[in-house]
Amino acid sequence: MIKTINSWRGLMAVTVMVYHVGIDWVWNIAVTGVTFFFISSAFLLAGHHPFERLTTGGYSRFVFNHAMRLYPLHWLALAVLILLALIYTPSEVHWGATMLSALLLQSWSPVHDVHYGLNPVAWYMSALLFCYVAFPLIMHLVGRWRLRYKALLALVLVFLLAAILLPLDIPGREAVFVSPMSHLVDVAVGIALFHLSRVLKSRYPHVGYRTATVIEAGAMLSLAVVITVNVTTTWLKPWEDVLIWLLPQGAVLLTLAWLDGQEGAIGRLLLCRPLQWLGSISFEVYVLQFVAFMVFNYCLAPLAGHFGWYVYDKLLWFALPLLLPLSWLVHRYFTRPVSNWLRR
Repeated sequence: MIKTINSWRGLMAVTVMVYHVGIDWVWNIAVTGVTFFFISSAFLLAGHHPFERLTTGGYSRFVFNHAMRLYPLHWLALAVLILLALIYTPSEVHWGATMLSALLLQSWSPVHDVHYGLNPVAWYMSALLFCYVAFPLIMHLVGRWRLRYKALLALVLVFLLAAILLPLDIPGREAVFVSPMSHLVDVAVGIALFHLSRVLKSRYPHVGYRTATVIEAGAMLSLAVVITVNVTTTWLKPWEDVLIWLLPQGAVLLTLAWLDGQEGAIGRLLLCRPLQWLGSISFEVYVLQFVAFMVFNYCLAPLAGHFGWYVYDKLLWFALPLLLPLSWLVHRYFTRPVSNWLRR
């Protein structure tokens, strides 16, 4: 993992959580963060798994190993949410949707209550699981292509997704957004960006501190400009589900990878220990946020004489201090031991 990408993932995970506690003005940052999760996953996989040769055994091991990075934490979060829901809101437990969620198949359903379910953020893991299944096949097919052809493939998939999204209403667009198939675009973009980063590193192997700072600022500025335009105008609204975030978050990802080891001011800030720590638990922060909401709302808030989901999921200053230590504890005493056990 490139350290600056690790920190950026942590910041994006917290932003998603901030949006979910009801701070709506961060929506644009939160949804662009989800795009970054997908394209950075494909980018990093391309660096470690070229799949120049694809065998049945190698493919099976890859899919199993990466699926086991998702299921244990997902099952832990889902079990806690089921337990709390059965105690406090049993009417919210719909067993058909819950079983699909347990299998990480819920994102294939276009029904809102199914693909979100008890743990709404788990749709991401359902889509990511499909990306893991598809990645070796795509990488084996396009891995040796020239950069221009990889970029063309990504562009064709972007236009195809746009053609599907544009005529749809909001529920339909949401169903496409969570659909695993739509995130093949992110896989193609991530692979193309990995190739482009290698080209940049070979052509410009040495970048000075000031130049690196300007490049980093330019990438961050592109993200800020797109968010600003989307907030203040309606020009980009038809494209906001996924598409408009690919370019600025792709620029951020490419910059962080290209300048790895020769960071500018922004990159050095991302290398600070608190942000590195946040990045190390970013997956837990993302997956466990609704666990933290329910634990606070139904276990801690009543001690203060209050009770209720629809009030206390709005209080960031309670949810975040609960989520961060919870995520660290689960990472330290569950995720890492399970990962080590699976490797053995």
